[in-house]
Amino acid sequence: MKRKMGIAAWLGWFVLAGALPAYANNPPAPDGMLSVILIFPVAILGFRLAGAQLTSKEMKWRPVRIIYLALCTLATFAGTVVGGLAMLILVAYAVLRGGQAMSRGQGKKRFALGAAVILFAPLAGLNYVLSTSNWSSVALTEAGGAGGMRAIVTAEIAFKANAKLDVNKNGIPEFGTLAQLQQAGLLTESYVTTPSSSYRYVLELAGDPARDEKEYFLYATPKKYGSSSGGISLSLLNLWWPRPSPARRTFAADETGVLRFADLGGSQPVTRSEAQKWEPVY
Repeated sequence: MKRKMGIAAWLGWFVLAGALPAYANNPPAPDGMLSVILIFPVAILGFRLAGAQLTSKEMKWRPVRIIYLALCTLATFAGTVVGGLAMLILVAYAVLRGGQAMSRGQGKKRFALGAAVILFAPLAGLNYVLSTSNWSSVALTEAGGAGGMRAIVTAEIAFKANAKLDVNKNGIPEFGTLAQLQQAGLLTESYVTTPSSSYRYVLELAGDPARDEKEYFLYATPKKYGSSSGGISLSLLNLWWPRPSPARRTFAADETGVLRFADLGGSQPVTRSEAQKWEPVY
């Protein structure tokens, strides 16, 4: 009976340790909480299966420690800075237990079990951070693209209202380029160079400025077309080397101020006549 329970414990530990935190962050409902919840059983089972034992002092404070770590787990539901700090405490606890499994355990298995716990804990913590921040969310990326379009449209309205440009001196102000909007202090440089933005903004001016005011056509295409991967592969590199998040929608607007969108199946140039057939954003 004892042997069967030992086998069952081993199988349970491998199931938990094999449930990579990446699977807790898959669409359509990203949730890194599963990663945090798995930290406890993986650390405890790994410690026990390695044959490690708690000291008498650790056994004395065990109830207090359980309550403290349980409160930290509840705090991670906040999804804020408080939740992030609580998650760090849980990760530190698991890493400590992994190290103790390697130093106090018995046999060669203690090294594999301890290393697995130590590796699992930061991966689970990283997935929690990615889940709460939603870095890979297509919806948030597209919302940022639409917000950028509205910012440029608002800047054009202010540029013309303040008569920043009147080439033919006829008293009718004209619209400006992205560079002119930036020089007028109406846009940040990121809209002109877009080094870290997930969208590329293109502004085209039309009409004869020597005759009358200009018209303009603005569109934004995703730098990386596609859907969120939902996993944690290479996610650690994103902390130091941010890359454009994927998106599917292309946005367009003109001097009427109406913002429209369409999924073109990729990033490609857009014409005014084509964009006028798209669905408006309400």
